[in-house]
Amino acid sequence: MQVAVIGLGRFGFSLADILIENGHEVLVVDKDEKLVQEFENKAREAIVGDATDESLLRSLGPQNLDAVVVAIGDDVEASVLVCISLMDIGARYIIAKAENDRHAKILKKIGIHKVVQPERDSAKAVADHIMHPKLFDRFYIGEDHSIIEIKSPKSFWGKTLMELDLRRKYNVLVIAIKRREPMFDSSGEIKGFKEHLIAPPSPNEQILEHDVLIVLTSNENIKEVERWQ
Repeated sequence: MQVAVIGLGRFGFSLADILIENGHEVLVVDKDEKLVQEFENKAREAIVGDATDESLLRSLGPQNLDAVVVAIGDDVEASVLVCISLMDIGARYIIAKAENDRHAKILKKIGIHKVVQPERDSAKAVADHIMHPKLFDRFYIGEDHSIIEIKSPKSFWGKTLMELDLRRKYNVLVIAIKRREPMFDSSGEIKGFKEHLIAPPSPNEQILEHDVLIVLTSNENIKEVERWQ
């Protein structure tokens, strides 16, 4: 994946490092030359500059990147300006760091795809989100296994867990299913949905279109799970 990290504070620095260590192409931008120099020999590009300069942002080609992370948290005005500029340029996916709840609220209101707050979201968790976009959530079980949430792929719809035989084919175990069930008003019209957890699911449980599968798998097997279609 190709990712730009704008702002090399503690959070942005750690995030860029994790992504590079996992083999992704990373562009880094910061006003501090010393911080940028740390990435000169390992990032795809290491740029010293002010990201509030729209011409600099355009030079990154954000519309061609898989994600842009705005890790400017201490300057709310700069953070918002950079995010708005990226949206205007046509960035495909923007993740922005928020310093506090008010900052997060502003970022959400302007339409940022994902807002993170470092005191709640670690750089590792955000890196996981970037590297595994199909996963709704991930919980590590020791060093080698994870419990992940993934939307049921189209090829699973209408089939039972027994028919899919996922444990034998992919060495994964479906431990639960999150299912949206419609709620009806007095006239029989759908007024909303409620979430229902099926745990543990029966082998005869049929997978539906909007189901989210909660799966236990090895970490090395996650890329295989993400290929489900």
